Amino acid sequence: MVASSGGILTKKLELLLHPNLSISLTAFVSSSEIKATHAHFIVTGLTTNTFATSRLLAAAAIPFTRDLKHVRSLFASLPSPTLFSYNTMIRASSQSPEPIHSLHLYLHMLRSGLSPNHLTLPFLLRSCASLRLLNPGTSLHCHATKLGLDGDIFVINNTITMYSSLPDMASAQRIFDEHIETTDVVSWTALITGYSNTGAIDAARSLFNLSPSRNLVTYNAMLAGYARAGRTRDARHLFDEMTERNAASWSSLISGFAQAGLTKTALAIFHKMARQGVEPNEALLVSAVSACSQLRALEHGRSVHRYIETLGIHTGVILGSALVDMYGKCGEIKEAIQVFNTMPERNIYTWNSIITGLAMNGAGSQVLTLFYKMRLAGVLPNSITFIDLLSACSHNGLVQEGRMLFDEMTRVYNIIPEEEHYGCMVDLLGRAGLIKEALVFIEKMPIEPHPGVWGAMAGACRIHGEMELGEEISRWLIELEPCHGGRYIHLSNIYGDGRRWNEMAVVRRLLKERQAVKPPGSSSVDAQVNFLNI
Repeated sequence: MVASSGGILTKKLELLLHPNLSISLTAFVSSSEIKATHAHFIVTGLTTNTFATSRLLAAAAIPFTRDLKHVRSLFASLPSPTLFSYNTMIRASSQSPEPIHSLHLYLHMLRSGLSPNHLTLPFLLRSCASLRLLNPGTSLHCHATKLGLDGDIFVINNTITMYSSLPDMASAQRIFDEHIETTDVVSWTALITGYSNTGAIDAARSLFNLSPSRNLVTYNAMLAGYARAGRTRDARHLFDEMTERNAASWSSLISGFAQAGLTKTALAIFHKMARQGVEPNEALLVSAVSACSQLRALEHGRSVHRYIETLGIHTGVILGSALVDMYGKCGEIKEAIQVFNTMPERNIYTWNSIITGLAMNGAGSQVLTLFYKMRLAGVLPNSITFIDLLSACSHNGLVQEGRMLFDEMTRVYNIIPEEEHYGCMVDLLGRAGLIKEALVFIEKMPIEPHPGVWGAMAGACRIHGEMELGEEISRWLIELEPCHGGRYIHLSNIYGDGRRWNEMAVVRRLLKERQAVKPPGSSSVDAQVNFLNI
């Protein structure tokens, strides 16, 4: 751009220095153009022109927030940053992946002798909301009051959002009530969102009914609240009332049905959305993939995957992890690994998804190899990682490896074992026939053994012929959990193995009389939904 000199650069500079900031921000279409102009500033000495450099900073920071490294270098080149420059940087930082930097900038600004205005505080309050910072948020609110800025509508709305996110709904409601004459649709929506997010759905609905005006964001806030609370009927009714919908609306409805276990309905809604040509967002696609995962509906999962590829949607960490999880739970490890290997970025959830898939499908040695690769990649395991690792060791007879992992979990990673970890260890030892060692392990547990731990012990006793001990544990478990059908079935099987038909009949009769139910397993279920043909 600079090399062609004259015309293009002159036109860019004219736009950049235009009195109207909104026109100034249209001067550049890419961060590379801004960098070239910055280089021109350095060569020609324009960096000493505070107005010109401040405008260049705004043009870089507001439309191109992701390139914060260059934006910060621009800011650092200012000999005496103005309030406008600080506001620009605070805004850019608040919208970045690291909003904490906006608070650091604010402190630096105050030390330089500058005072905030009505454009400074809203973005700082937004940073406190996203980071859920109580003390800084309260201090900013007090500062706004002292400066007489607490009556500004942008400050009011972001203060309500900040308190709602903590969550401190009493303070959020107080701010709303104090400025009820000033509030707008954003204020009402912020408070409705706060109540919805904290599970106070009835309070949110009452406020929703009272709101003088509503927009799509207001409806989506209420819809998301119903979905999170599992009130699918209310969610569907509200969704049907909406005259305008976007991807967030569909996403809330689909995730609500999926989380409530109504996965077939969730997939049917997704199918309807696709037919209407609605462009989905990542959250919506994750909900659809997760529904397929819960149903073990492989073909539908593949259809969603093809749909994603057809639309050319970037498979980020969250969506990629959901696809890996879906293929793994459907038993298609090759496809899970293929998705995993093509992901440019992975986090602990991605690694856990592939480890879970391998563990569920009996690939114990591959699980341990993958765990080693995960550590080499610098990803720290969490509690779920070790549940999958121990489960894989249990199902593949890797006793020594399981012992080492359990020790490593506490000693190296400082992860406190939970019920699931203890249950996996008992299952590991029991499956290997180490009944006495398993009993000693249970006796030494620092927490009260969960019935699931004893259930694993009873199962091991049956496998290895310790019928007397297995019977004793199973009888005790029935007394402890009289509505757990699996306990009756297990005791019945022990009697069947020993040809004790009379006792077996008694247990079967008790099972029927008490209407005990066996908890649902993870068997594959065909969704039977007229799904995507893409």
